[in-house]
Amino acid sequence: MIIIQLRNYTKKYKNKTVLSNLNLEIQKGDMIAITGPSGAGKSVLLNTIGLIEDLTEGELILFGKKAPKINSIESNKIIRDKISYLFQNFALVEHKSVEDNLYMALKYTNLNKEEKKQLVKEALEKVGLDNYEKNFIYELSGGEQQRISLARSIIKPNEIILADEPTGALDTKNRDLIINLLKEVNQLGRTIVIVTHDEVVANSCNKIIKI
Repeated sequence: MIIIQLRNYTKKYKNKTVLSNLNLEIQKGDMIAITGPSGAGKSVLLNTIGLIEDLTEGELILFGKKAPKINSIESNKIIRDKISYLFQNFALVEHKSVEDNLYMALKYTNLNKEEKKQLVKEALEKVGLDNYEKNFIYELSGGEQQRISLARSIIKPNEIILADEPTGALDTKNRDLIINLLKEVNQLGRTIVIVTHDEVVANSCNKIIKI
């Protein structure tokens, strides 16, 4: 099943064309790497798929339907229920605890307090940070913060995880840990799209798209 499709996609900023006439298909359950030189438009492409940026020309199909306009009620619902993001800068609230950051990902679910607590516990165990619930984000290393970000992606309702250079700020050990965890999540049926400059990360995916 095709879960993400771009047809004749072009993205322009004023008079500058960033991406031109791009066609792309991603199957449900794929783990895809998007590679290319700096400035090639990799992050722009990811943001378009994630309904953060609109298209100048062309068509985006998500989950078998034409994607709604960005910032619409429909697009916000898709982001809320079906898409998670994993960023190089972690995008965590530093002055809040680990559990507070993770509970934010469950804000729109119908789970009760105990169910949310159990999900947070299981996600932290999966990323190797058992009993970190009360730690503040600013107390953690970069590698630990990215693992918390991944735990957030695991528990948030989603079918697609979009990762923009998720290992760019990490050492080799933490890079390998994050990639192995992403592969485990992928094996559970989630579609993962990773923008990366790292050949090791790219070669860990089942497909590589060069732009």
